[in-house]
Amino acid sequence: MDERDQEPLGKQLWGVSERPQPVGVIVGFIMIFLVGLAIGDVLSKIRQANPVVTNIDFAALNSSPNGSGAPK
Repeated sequence: MDERDQEPLGKQLWGVSERPQPVGVIVGFIMIFLVGLAIGDVLSKIRQANPVVTNIDFAALNSSPNGSGAPK
């Protein structure tokens, strides 16, 4: 293969060769991931410390004193 053949081949394969990613981009993605984990951990611990009432006994709220089940 001579110089005349290598030039068109180089033009065809310019997008095929792998270029290494800049180190800053990779470090940036890792930092964003770790910050997300930290925020999730903090929010999880806050919710464990202050539990939200999710089990509401609607039957007890709607029952009348005479047991008929009609709203008060």
